[in-house]
Amino acid sequence: MRYKSVAAVLVIAGLLGWQLYRAGSNESALPAELSSIVLPYTKPLEPFSLTDQEGQPFTLAHLQGRWSFLFFGYTHCPDVCPTAMGMLGGLFQRLQEQDPPSLANSQGVFVTVDPKRDTPPQLKQYVTYFNPGFKGLSGSEAEIKQFSRQLGVYYNVPDTKESKDSGAAGGSTKEEVPAISHASSLFLIDPLGRLVAIFPDYNKMEVLFDSYEKIRKAVRSHQTYANPDYNR
Repeated sequence: MRYKSVAAVLVIAGLLGWQLYRAGSNESALPAELSSIVLPYTKPLEPFSLTDQEGQPFTLAHLQGRWSFLFFGYTHCPDVCPTAMGMLGGLFQRLQEQDPPSLANSQGVFVTVDPKRDTPPQLKQYVTYFNPGFKGLSGSEAEIKQFSRQLGVYYNVPDTKESKDSGAAGGSTKEEVPAISHASSLFLIDPLGRLVAIFPDYNKMEVLFDSYEKIRKAVRSHQTYANPDYNR
C-alpha cells in the first residue's frame, strides 16, 4: 500500500508539472529553428487603450482574432521607421501575391512614440502610404508608455529645441524636430493577444517572410487554437 501511495503521489505530481509546463510554454509548437525570433514563452498582453488614425478607440480586443505586426516609431524619423514600415508593406504585398490565407487575418500596426507631433491626420497619411490597411496608433504619453512597456519597448524623446531661422526677417524661430531613440524591431502578436515573436532584422525581407510562413504553417498543422479561424 505504501508503494501504491508513493506511486499515486508521483503520478499526480507529474500531471501537475506537465500542466504547469503547458501553461507556461509556447503552445503553438513553433519551429525550433526560429528560436532566435520566437519567444520561449508567450507573453499575454494586458488591457490598454489607444486611438487609431481615424480617432477611434483601439484596445486589446483589436489585437485578438488575427496576427498583428507592431512597430514603434515616429513619422518624422529619417531612416529606421520608413525602412521598417516599407519592409512591412512589402511583406503584406508578398502575402497578397503568394499566401492570401495568411494575409486575410494579418494586420500591420504603427504605434507612435511622438504623440505631440504625430496627429491622427499625420498618422493616417504616413501608414497608408505603406499599406492602405495599416493602422496608426497614438494616445497620451502615459497610455503609450503603458502599452510599450508590456513589450519591453523603451524610447527617449528629447526636449524640443528652438533654433533661429537666419533667412527670416527679425530672426524668427522655428521648432526643430528632435531625433528620438526607439526600438527598431517588429513585434508579432498572435490571435490570442500574446507576444510570440520579435524580429530584430526588420530590413531582411526573406527572413521576415520565411519566418512568418513557418510560424503560420506550424499553427495550421498543429491546429493550435481552439477557434479554428485563428489557425488559418
